[in-house]
Amino acid sequence: MGRKECIERRKSLLQEQREKKEKAIVKKLLPFLKGNIATYVPIKGEVNVFDICLQKGNVYLPKMIENYELEFIPYSGNLVQGTFQTQEPIGTACDPNDLDVIIVPMVSFCGLHRKGYGKGYYDRYLQKTNALKIGVAFDVQEEEFEPQSHDVDMDILITESKLWRNE
Repeated sequence: MGRKECIERRKSLLQEQREKKEKAIVKKLLPFLKGNIATYVPIKGEVNVFDICLQKGNVYLPKMIENYELEFIPYSGNLVQGTFQTQEPIGTACDPNDLDVIIVPMVSFCGLHRKGYGKGYYDRYLQKTNALKIGVAFDVQEEEFEPQSHDVDMDILITESKLWRNE
């Protein structure tokens, strides 16, 4: 299945269903939210865990920079329009090793394997950090695929019904 179909499946969840599913995901995610937390402002129907992260630690948000690279900047309450319809923070990037947890959005997943939007921003960043890598998705985003050699697996992947952990 292509990325476009996966995104449409995710976006097709009704608001009431989505809220119920997100609550179940947040409940499983809560025990892992400590310290410096990198997360994202959801786009295109991504799982929304932004508000709960704000309550649990110091929040860092992604900013896309040149050469398909990503950096995380402390969230200060101010966001500006970024690339690909994203909202991005203003400020100075943190060191990747200062992050304790990184919540990673995805288009689809297969076990602990993640498929993103295809540009490799997160895969490149995840190679630079020792943070706990937690993917969040809805069950409808699960699909069979072979990961590519540059893909970085999640340490934990959470949906409304399951929690996979890299043991």
